Amino acid sequence: MQDYVTKQMLTDLGINVPNEDAESLLTHLNEKIEEMIGTEITDALDDTQLEELIKLQDDGSDDEIGEWIAKHVPDYQEIVQDNIDIALGEMVDKADNINESVKDE
Repeated sequence: MQDYVTKQMLTDLGINVPNEDAESLLTHLNEKIEEMIGTEITDALDDTQLEELIKLQDDGSDDEIGEWIAKHVPDYQEIVQDNIDIALGEMVDKADNINESVKDE
């Protein structure tokens, strides 16, 4: 799994969680972003492309999958950034609650 969001990014947004809580939060957040990106990519593909991608995911390397996506999903970087922004926006909206719950522990 790729780290789309780091602890430093959370800190920069005013979300202050201890390291032991940050790891769990970041894992959840990065998995959510990865799922959102995957959904958006699969929605953009036709049936033939989707079958190709599924076969490549079963048999190919990460590099091959990345090259295939770059070729068939030209706005991939925009999709990634949009979904990171959405997830971080949700975190900022919840920042006060997150920071408060950490203080109470």
